This record gives sequence, C-alpha cells and structure tokens, in this order.
Amino acid sequence: MVRLSDLHPEEAEHMLQRAEQLRRRQFDHEATPWVTPPPLADSKIALITTAALHRRDDPPFRFADSGYRTIPDDIDPNDLVQSHISVNFDRTHYQRDINVVLPIERMHELADAGEIGGVSLTHYSILGATEAFLLEPSAAEMAQRMHDEGVDAALLVPV
Repeated sequence: MVRLSDLHPEEAEHMLQRAEQLRRRQFDHEATPWVTPPPLADSKIALITTAALHRRDDPPFRFADSGYRTIPDDIDPNDLVQSHISVNFDRTHYQRDINVVLPIERMHELADAGEIGGVSLTHYSILGATEAFLLEPSAAEMAQRMHDEGVDAALLVPV
C-alpha cells in the first residue's frame, strides 16, 4: 500500500478529494430493511469477483468500467480471460488456479459437503479498480438477477 506522502502531490490531492467525495455521500440505510438469510447449509451462493474476468467473446473491461459480466457456473476456466491490466498487478496467480479469484471449485466442495445449500448457476465479475459508487446501478441489476435465480447470498471475492 502506498502512503499519500509517497505519491506525487497532484495524485495525493486527487486521492484526498475522492475520499472527501465518498465521505459526503449519503446512504439511506433505513430505506432497505435488514433481511436475515437462511442458514448457509440451506443457502444458494453466488460469487462476485473484482478480478475483471470475462468470457473470451465478452467485451473486455475498460478503464473505470462500471459494468459487469456474467460467468456461467459450468464454464471451462480456459474460456475466461482477465482484462484488468496494470504494471502493478501480477496475474500469474489466477493463471495457475482460477479459484484464487473465482473459487467455483471450492464452492462446489462446500455444497457437496453440505456446508452450503447450493451454488448459483451464474456468477458475476466487475472491475475492482472502479469507484464503488459508479457500480451502484450494476450492483442493483446483479442483485435483481440473483434474486430472480433464487440466490440467498453472494460471496464477494476482492482481488
């Protein structure tokens, strides 16, 4: 993690301004009632990765992309690519084991062991480098899709 004092002054100022904008945002937590999900052993779980994964024929993620891509549960890992590119980001971990960024196999092991009720037929991928508030429309759409599919909970896999 880089300290603000180590950044170029203009970049540090930009980061401070962004942090202040996020602090000023008002969230209406009262408008959304608390929902108690079923026990994990009875819950269908979906995965949401911030690794910018997508199928080879999907459009790649671009800078500040606020969209999402769907990943079928039965996808062949060789059909996935990662379009998050940075000189500071090492992708070899994902290339060796997809479960590092999208733990589909681990979820099925948990389902087989009875630890969770089941695994969603659809998982989701976003570009984690995008400002969180820009993802709100996509988050609402993903939540509706998960609801429609009978998903009880989602596991966010930050990368």
